[in-house]
Parts: sequence; C-alpha cells; structure tokens
Amino acid sequence: MTRRSSLLLSLAALALGCHAPEPKASQSSLVLEPAAPPPRAWTEAFRSASVLVADEIVIEGPFDLIDHVVLRQDEETTTYQTKTITEGLWQELAARPETGVEVRGQLDSWSLAAIRRITVLQRPGDVPVTVRALGKAFWSSADGSGERRSEQLTFQGLHGR
Repeated sequence: MTRRSSLLLSLAALALGCHAPEPKASQSSLVLEPAAPPPRAWTEAFRSASVLVADEIVIEGPFDLIDHVVLRQDEETTTYQTKTITEGLWQELAARPETGVEVRGQLDSWSLAAIRRITVLQRPGDVPVTVRALGKAFWSSADGSGERRSEQLTFQGLHGR
C-alpha cells in the first residue's frame, strides 16, 4: 500500500502541474507606469544671493514652490500654521510679539527676514513666483551690485527665466 499511495501522490502532483492554467495576457504581473515628466526649469530670479527684509513678506508660486522655500520655525519665538484653502496650500510663520525676534526663511539663494510674518501660498497650475515685501522693505544683492528700499517691493520670476 505504501508503494501504491506513493504512486498515486506522484500522479496527482503531475496531473496538477499539467493542468495549471496559464496566465492570460490581461492577468500579466507586468505593470506599466506612466513616464515621469521631464523636470521643469525653475526660475533664475532668486538664484543670486540676496537679502530681503520687511515687516511682512508674501511669497506665491506654482505647485513646486515648496521645493524652493524654507521657513525656520522656533517654538519659543514663532508660530507656524499651514492649511489648504481654495487658492492652494497656505503657510504662515509669524513672530511672537513679546519676543522681539524676526522670523526667517529662505527662497533659493535669498535670505528672508520679516518683523511680523512670512506667508507662503503654493498655487495649483503654472503661475509665476511672486515675492512681495510690505512695510519698510529693503533688498540687497550679496555681491553689492544693487539695493532697493521702499514701503513695498515686488519681485517676480517665471519658469525657465
């Protein structure tokens, strides 16, 4: 009986192997992913080292703005908020008035300092990068090639330019 059981098990295994359904073309494990889009050329407007100081700084730009902006948070001297609004992703870094310390950020090679707040709005779509400095605004190129002062300064950069 042992030989007979062994023979039956071998035949059953062989039969199962022969009748296993082959995968259909639609059941293939190969998954085609869409090709990644080519990288977008970011604006050159904020590539040269500069300093921007104002009471408030507002930055607006396209979906990839977040890859180019850094806000320096410090729980003791700042408050930070982020939320999704109808216009896009909104972030605000505000100074705690009792500390007397400005808030700081970075946009590519630009160093930012604001007495009250820095607001960032990342919009959907292909919009220009716009930086508005409000209240006692001062901008200076780090290489000494230029300087601007006004109650309001506006800078804009377009993708690829």
